[in-house]
Amino acid sequence: MRRDLDSLLVLALRASGGSGPHAEAARQIVLFVLVAHMLAAAQHDGPPHAAHRAPRALRARRTSRAYSETLAGRRPRG
Repeated sequence: MRRDLDSLLVLALRASGGSGPHAEAARQIVLFVLVAHMLAAAQHDGPPHAAHRAPRALRARRTSRAYSETLAGRRPRG
C-alpha cells in the first residue's frame, strides 16, 4: 500500500507542474497523499481526554416550595 501511495505522489507531483483543471486535481491529490502520510505516521487514535470527574455527593436536588406565610404574624380577621 505504501508503495502505491508513493508512486501516486510522484505522478501527481509531475502533473501538478502544469496549468489547467488536471494540474489543479493533481495538486489536490498531492495534498491528500501528504495528509494521509502525516496521519499514518502519527499513529494516533484520538485526542487524550481527561476522565470526567465523579460528583462529590449524590444528593437529590431541592425542589422549590410554594410560598407560605408565617404563623407568627398578625392573622387576618374573618
